[in-house]
Order: sequence, then structure tokens, then C-alpha cells
Amino acid sequence: MKPIILPPRLTRVVSHFKRYDIEVPKELLNARAIRPDLRSFPYPLPQRKSDYTCFVQGKGHVMWYGGSGGVTRYNPSADCLEDTVMYFSADRDLLDNNVKTLLADGDGVWVLTEKGVTHIDMKLISGEEKAKMLTEETLKYVSRHNMVSQRDLSRPRDIKSRVPFGHSDNDGGFTACFAIGEIFKYAALKKENGLLDPETQKARKSAFDSSEATLLLMYLPGRGDGYVARTYVTSAEPVPDDGLFFKKNGQKAVCINTTAARRRGMVGIEVKADGHIPDRLAKHYRDEGFSDTDITYKGDTSSDEITLHFLHILVAHEFLGAEDSEYDELLCEAAKNTLSHIIEHGYQLHECDGKPTTWAKWNPEYFEDGIGYADGPLNSAELMMYHRVVMHITGETGKWQKSLDKLVSLGYVELTFRHSTRFFQSAMRAGLDIREDHMFGDNGLCTTAFWGLITLEPEGERRELLKKSFKLWRDLIACEHNPGYDFPFLLCCPEEEEDYDWELAAKWFSRHNTSRLAAGVSLDRRHDIPKKISMGGYEETSFLLMPDERFISKYDRNPLEYKNEDSGGIHCVESCYPYTFAYWLGRYFGFIAKN
Repeated sequence: MKPIILPPRLTRVVSHFKRYDIEVPKELLNARAIRPDLRSFPYPLPQRKSDYTCFVQGKGHVMWYGGSGGVTRYNPSADCLEDTVMYFSADRDLLDNNVKTLLADGDGVWVLTEKGVTHIDMKLISGEEKAKMLTEETLKYVSRHNMVSQRDLSRPRDIKSRVPFGHSDNDGGFTACFAIGEIFKYAALKKENGLLDPETQKARKSAFDSSEATLLLMYLPGRGDGYVARTYVTSAEPVPDDGLFFKKNGQKAVCINTTAARRRGMVGIEVKADGHIPDRLAKHYRDEGFSDTDITYKGDTSSDEITLHFLHILVAHEFLGAEDSEYDELLCEAAKNTLSHIIEHGYQLHECDGKPTTWAKWNPEYFEDGIGYADGPLNSAELMMYHRVVMHITGETGKWQKSLDKLVSLGYVELTFRHSTRFFQSAMRAGLDIREDHMFGDNGLCTTAFWGLITLEPEGERRELLKKSFKLWRDLIACEHNPGYDFPFLLCCPEEEEDYDWELAAKWFSRHNTSRLAAGVSLDRRHDIPKKISMGGYEETSFLLMPDERFISKYDRNPLEYKNEDSGGIHCVESCYPYTFAYWLGRYFGFIAKN
């Protein structure tokens, strides 16, 4: 395997203006639209040839074409086919798709549309520079108490207008992913530049900040039983009506009145909240002027968050705990407490009413029918991974090994091998195509669970079986061609390296957006992408578009989805972790070369 090289590549960066803003060249407003002659154009075009109404020649041999469906850039000298014909559309690249005129500007172009003006600047940006740009955006505009998932905007496309509050069910999981990326960044820079290098020290601080913000959620409830919060809000933030919330007040916390609490009969239930919250974790709200009684945390935590917490603990132990024994003790304590809770409650995470949370179930009974029948193979791998992480980071066996032996005797190892069969059966019963029935967030959870489990599994025969189980997911995961999944897979299964498309991985990084504004793209305006319709009517593109020509997504959405209406659009900016997790993981393990 030769490492991917990510030198500076021309990358789209867009700016939007009103028609008569001072920055807009008068030449654009006075430019004459001339219809291009595309009769002999050698490639499929995003729009019908008759839809193009204007064109301009850019730098060198580059041509820009505009029409009723957006802008097309044509570079006959491009290094690869994907860069030869590039498409720019609303809402991400343009204010609207009805292009009136164009004006060349070096490597970029000015675009006049019905709603205003856009400047498309093609800037030379390297893989590392992009990681830095995205991280700075996340820390400045997305971070909330050092948790990162997404942030709503009060003005469309203006990330400076971020709403000062907000939360996500997945704050813990997404922040864990971001933290893991920052930890690998620190580890990579420490290895390459040394501990005392200023950039290494900056990365170290970011790694600890994001790691501590993630770990805080494992201590915040203070129930003393290893229960983990999904997220939290302070007294300066409104409490939304979308789940179970517990307001802390001294030694107790009370379940407040929400729709979910009423439905479950939990309004007013008091729960213990006197567990110690380490100062170095609580500082993430105390330094902002909030006390423990200003905190309302969210419950009904899912297996998704727990799985990402355990991978985070493993990575944090290896790179942060190795140089900070106090922090390592906090990591170990959190992991042991949460796994103890799961074991003592019959392999479930229980709420304070004595019932399991909606989704955190790893018990054999759950795997027998319903949703749990399809969840079983993945959830069994998750639970075994938790056991391996605790034994690895603590050096203890005892009850952890006894519990793991029980899982093995119950057939949990063999169950991981039945994912394809059970998932196919569940999809067929629902009258759906397999991918149509697939939760794409499971690709990340599968990668997380098997990466940790296979890495820590000491028994050779069992490890080989787990590798075979991981490979059974490969078809579903490979369709995304996401290096954040591919690199952990190759670490577990290095024999698969020779079949991996390293060139396409490099294109994934080079064609990634420089901002995580969640604006969508107008795929319905394109005529060069055959549409696939699944059994239940679900629409997908017939091939995977480059990241900058499809909607912004986290690691929980289908990148082939033809239309996406719940990504937040131009009123939302998301965390950078889909890029930075993959990039710094690749840099540390040598999949990506230092520029």
C-alpha cells in the first residue's frame, strides 16, 4: 500500500451577494448571454444541451456553461474524469439555478442568477489545509460546551448567525467521533513533529477538550450506576419537547414534563443525582458560569451512543491516558461503571423507571423477533467490544471475563455472522430492498464495534470468525466509499488492501467541501444520472457522486439518496468530523502521506 498523497487541488469555495453589492463587477451585470454550441460535446452533461443559455471561457482551456439548471465547469485537461465535468447548483453553490450570465475570474467565475450573484472561486487547497479549515469552522460555529453535532442558523447560509442554543440526540456520539479524530490528529502530529511543536500542543489541547466533553456525559447524570446522558442543556437554553429530560437540583434530578415523559408516565419522577462529577469534566459548563443545578440532561440513551463512547474510551486511553494517569483513571471508571450497569440489568441500559431505554438492548430476548431480530448480529458485536475495551484498559478480568464467557456460550460470536441473513429476511418481510431498509448509521456502528473487537480479540480462531463477520458488511459499507469506514476495515483486514480503490479515496478527500453548511443540491435538475427506484419506491442515484456534488451528511445517511429533505439545509451547519475523523486516522496509520 502506497499512502494517499493529497497535494493542493482546485476546490470550490463560494460566496453569495446581492445583485448590486459593491463587490459585484459591473461587467457581470452588463454581460451578454450567448448560447453555447454543444452539439459535439464529448461527455454527458448535467443539463440538457438545449437548457444551456450562456458560456464563458475561463483560465486556460476551462469553459463555464450556465443555464436553467445551474452551472457546469468543463476542463478537458483535468487529471481525472470526475474533475473533467463538474456541476454547481442551488442551494449549496448558487442562490438559485436560473443562470442569466457569467463572467470569468481567473480560476473562478461570477454567476448572475434570478435571486442574486454568486462568486465561485476554485482555490488550491491541500488535504491538511481543508482539515484545518473545517475544524476551525466547527470549533467556532458548531461547538456547544465543546460538544459538536450541528447548529441551526437564524439567517440562511450565514454561519455567523448560529442560534445560541440547540442540541442533538447524538451529541455524545458525534462528539465522540470528533474527539477520536482530534486524538489521532494529536498522535499524528506528535509522531511527525514532536511533542513540543506548537501545532502539536494546539492539537493536544483540542484532543483533551473534545475528549473531556464526551466523557462528561458518562458522569453527568450522577446516578451512581453508570447511566450515560445523551446530551444536556444549561439554564440559558430552552428544553425542547423531544425526549426525556432530567433537571438537576442538588442531590436529586426530576423528570420534567415532556410528551415522552407523559407517554411513559415519568413526569415528576425523582432520581439520584449526587454522584461526583470530576472538576476537569464539569469545567466545560462551569467555566461558562453555570453550576450543577443549571443542568438538564437528556435520557433514554441508545446503544449508538454507548458504542461510540466505548471506542472513544479505547482511543483516549491509548493516546491521552498514556500520558495523563489521572485522566486515564476517569476513563477506566466510566467504562467499568457503564458496563457494570449493562451486565447487572440483563444486558440492557435501564432508565430510572426500571425499564430499558428504547434502543439500548443487547439481551438474547431482544434478538428473538421484531426490530431486535435484525439488530442482533450488530448489537452482539457491540456488547463484546465493550467487554474487551474494559479488560484492555483496566488490565482486569474477573467479572468481565465471566460475563464475556457467558456471551460466547450464548452464541454471540456466531450471531455476528448472521447479519446478512437476518437483515435480508427482515427487508423481505417488509417488502423492501435491502438498502432501502438499511439504517446507514449502522455502517458506522458496525465499523466501530468490529474495529475495537477484532483489534482486542486475543484468540486467533475467534478473531478470524469476527473478521469474516465484518466482511459480510462490506458490500453495504463499500457503496459509500467512505475512508472513515474503509481505513478501520483495512486495519482489521489488511489482506483486502490490494482490492481497495486508493485513487477514489484520494478523490473523496480532494472533492470534499470546505464548509459543513448542510445545503442540499439539485439532483432533480441533472440529466446525466440515471435514477434507481427500489422496491418500496425509495430513490437513489445509480452511482456515487463526488462529495461536493451531493448533500452534506454525517455518518448516518445514505450518500446515494436522490433527495434529502431533513439535512437542515441552508439553515444548519454540521460538525466536520466526517472529514477530520477519516483524515487524521489515515495520517496516523500511514494511509495518508504528510504533504
